[in-house]
Amino acid sequence: MKAAVAAIRFFEHFSRKGLRADLTKRFFSGLLKLIKPRGDLILENLARVYPESSERWRRDLRSKVYENIAWTLAETLALQRDHSQAFQWVRSFNTEILDNLMEENRGVLLLSAHFGNWELGASWLTQHAARHGHKMYVIYQTIHDPDINEYLIEMRGRYGLIMIDKDVSVMRVAHMLRNGAHIMLLNDVSGDGRVRVPFLGVDATNMPGAALMAMLSGAAVVPMCIYRDAPFEHEIEVFEPLKLPSEDEISNREERLRLTTLEINTAIEKFIRRRPELWFWLHNRWKN
Repeated sequence: MKAAVAAIRFFEHFSRKGLRADLTKRFFSGLLKLIKPRGDLILENLARVYPESSERWRRDLRSKVYENIAWTLAETLALQRDHSQAFQWVRSFNTEILDNLMEENRGVLLLSAHFGNWELGASWLTQHAARHGHKMYVIYQTIHDPDINEYLIEMRGRYGLIMIDKDVSVMRVAHMLRNGAHIMLLNDVSGDGRVRVPFLGVDATNMPGAALMAMLSGAAVVPMCIYRDAPFEHEIEVFEPLKLPSEDEISNREERLRLTTLEINTAIEKFIRRRPELWFWLHNRWKN
């Protein structure tokens, strides 16, 4: 989709905090409301997770989801002018948890979701890690459209984020973690059916990678998220490392994988439940 990338690059040069970002947001917001991408799926997902909710509530929340996406696009494109702006737009809480792990040169698996402005969060975190002398990696899934995929890799590379394709072996990532790497993973998408545990209270398939990496590496598993308080005003919160079941506690590997995945899901659910309008409900998260 070369035309789509050309349009994105136009807004990248146009958007900046203030009137221009507001106009950019209005453009994307109008487009989303007109097209309603995966609009029915959003309503279906909300009905699964909030079965007692009304149709009107679900439609109102869908509109807020589109608003979050529109602002995420406007802010992310404005950020390309100067990535150091992330430190002006973001307040951080409990980052000493991460800083202490960095000082110990301990491997960290940072878990988050497609929540809030996750691109701004990644930019802030990568630059924050660089100030402490650490590189930041992210495990990503290739976008089907090669032009958009190339643009995203280029954009993330500008602020120093190093990409790891999700098809790279779990053993290789575990080795990196054992050697002190700091790796981000948005762990809120569906999996291949190997591990079935609830997500947001609904039975679901789950990606086993995060749990396997944690089990094989012994790295600290640290949840984090970014909330939007207002346009260009965000809060990043870092949580205490998860207390995951050990091999001594549960010798059965598949059961430990299942319970570790459940702990990871529970950590991510907490911030989605707090601000559901900030999550990317467009995912086909609950596949049969």
